[in-house]
Amino acid sequence: MQRRIQHMGLLVAIWIVGLLLPGGAAAAVLAVPAQQPSPPEPAQDWSRIQAAGKILFGTSADYPPFEFYNSNFELDGFDVALAKAIGKQLGVEVVFNDFAFDGLLGALQLGQVDAAISALSVTPARQQIVDFSSLYYVGNSVAIAHSSFTGEINSPTDLSGLRVGVQRGSTYQSWAQENLVEKGVIAQQDLVPYSTASEVVRDVGNRIIDVALMGEATAELAVKRNSELQVAGTSFNQQQYAIAVPKGSSLAAPLNQALIALQSDGTFADLVRQYLQTNANHVIPDPEPTATPVPAAATPVPAPCVTSMAFVADLNLDDRNMTAPPIMVPGQDFSKGWRILNNGTCDWGADVALVYVRGNRVEAGMGGTAVPVGRPLKAGETVDLTVNLRAPQVYGVFQGFWQMRDALGQYFGEVVWVGIQVPDPAPPPPPPPPATSANPNLRVDSNYINAGQCTTVRWDVDNVRAVYFVEGGNVQGVGGHDARNVCPGGTTTYTLRVVDIAGGERDYPITVNVSGAAGYTMNFSADNTNLSGGKCTTLRWDVRNVQAVYLDGEGVNGVSAREVCPGKTRTYRLTAIKMDGGQDERQVTLNVNSPPPPPQPQNPSIRRFTVDNNQVFQGNCINFEWRTDNVQGVNLLRNGGAVVAGGPGNGQAQDCPDAAGLYEYKLVAYGVGQTEQALTVNVMGPTPR
Repeated sequence: MQRRIQHMGLLVAIWIVGLLLPGGAAAAVLAVPAQQPSPPEPAQDWSRIQAAGKILFGTSADYPPFEFYNSNFELDGFDVALAKAIGKQLGVEVVFNDFAFDGLLGALQLGQVDAAISALSVTPARQQIVDFSSLYYVGNSVAIAHSSFTGEINSPTDLSGLRVGVQRGSTYQSWAQENLVEKGVIAQQDLVPYSTASEVVRDVGNRIIDVALMGEATAELAVKRNSELQVAGTSFNQQQYAIAVPKGSSLAAPLNQALIALQSDGTFADLVRQYLQTNANHVIPDPEPTATPVPAAATPVPAPCVTSMAFVADLNLDDRNMTAPPIMVPGQDFSKGWRILNNGTCDWGADVALVYVRGNRVEAGMGGTAVPVGRPLKAGETVDLTVNLRAPQVYGVFQGFWQMRDALGQYFGEVVWVGIQVPDPAPPPPPPPPATSANPNLRVDSNYINAGQCTTVRWDVDNVRAVYFVEGGNVQGVGGHDARNVCPGGTTTYTLRVVDIAGGERDYPITVNVSGAAGYTMNFSADNTNLSGGKCTTLRWDVRNVQAVYLDGEGVNGVSAREVCPGKTRTYRLTAIKMDGGQDERQVTLNVNSPPPPPQPQNPSIRRFTVDNNQVFQGNCINFEWRTDNVQGVNLLRNGGAVVAGGPGNGQAQDCPDAAGLYEYKLVAYGVGQTEQALTVNVMGPTPR
């Protein structure tokens, strides 16, 4: 069962059908749509929450140290702890629901959650559709880069010619679009949006992008956990975080009172020290906690429909909130199914799909591929989605997170996951230490082995924030109860790095002694060095009796292999750090013949732009609908002024002119270039009696 809260009245009259679909990954639309409730009345939010004794917060749990899943598969982080403290102050139970970041404000509009807390920056655009509490955090934007990056970023122009990564839907994306792309500092294709912050950190570490933009606390944590990263620039624009509530909600006032109380009694400062590891005076917007007004909102514009998804049920493999993940054998094929609801006000196209976005370990994707809905799905309909997976060949507990994605690459709705465990085939380890101890019970099956042999390093630790296994230059996040098979070429010390609940780090070393070790050897090859465009091959290496091995700067095991699919001729470099500190390098060049031409960006086009009535009386409203292709967004203008700004490629809107006259409405679709269409509406005098 997923960790989901049944919001009162959210899902009713759902017709239960067969559990699994036959065959491959697929989707089945249920014949009977679920009745959709109206969102709760915002003016009564606080009274309703008090009567229920429960407040439901929405968050997007991939932005440490503000929100993340800890090694016990539980929601954790500064925002999560702050929300719990607010609930305690207000005398209500706090529950959470995990969403795609892009879908948080839509969930508020639909009444799917009572409030949203997820390092949300206050912006005029967001104030168009939701209200905010007083600010609780002020920080700077930071640029991080690979340690090999030699530049220094002090202004937007310093990013010229670089590939810049941002989280999709964040203020970093809008800032980069306005200050980098629109001002010609970088090309549109060099602004790379990602669904999660962890993906941005991963790709800047792998040098797929040059620079990543994110908040100061998140950037500092990423650099602390990844030795190959560095802070390359700070203080681009100030971030102001607040709690979002529905427009007109009565909940804003008690939230502000709770924030003031937590700042006054020292709770807020304790949470800042625990999670952000800084002084509270460095992050609160004013030494006086009562003086924190948010910027005034711009004139509201009619809102487009809301795209959203609600989790209904697991169809199989109930992991009981990751307390009892189903057991699989290594390499076992299996299927996982969910029932979900289109609980938004937008219909879905057939190309809307459920996709894998992240996991607790690199193997957590388990070979799953995107599952499209396969046919249009109207608001209020449910659908069964099934994905085919394969259990990893290594043992441990695996949790893979999946989100809905539309045709424009926007993620939305609740997060669902699949959780399994692949048991250790070895005899059971000794009992774990008491729950209050941070001692990881680090041990190895054999401390003394011969050259060419392998052994297993094991550990057990509870009630900590994170655990990392350090092997040479490779630092990998692992579970609290986990193990690693190692085959050292010479005597090697491995390290288990434990981050406790307070954020403190401690390293636990363990040495595997190798007798009769052969002399230093280094072999590096490829199965095929001449490839046709779009083909792949496997790199293989065998390096023994060294301190560390790096493939193009990434720490790797001494004996391993990797499949690569270069799009053009490329040279791969394997570097070994020898026992005496010296370095050696081998190179393999893969020649790519006649690579396929890169896809040409397509210009935006407008397939349809219509109005329900070209002539209305004053005081009446008119409804617009549009369909576009190859766009990043649209603007709907009335006589040059914005009715919709940054709207979806396919959408609808309503406008109610308050004066008689002739109005020109223009739809501007933008992407790689832009195109526009216009139509005219005649608004006549007041409706005759």
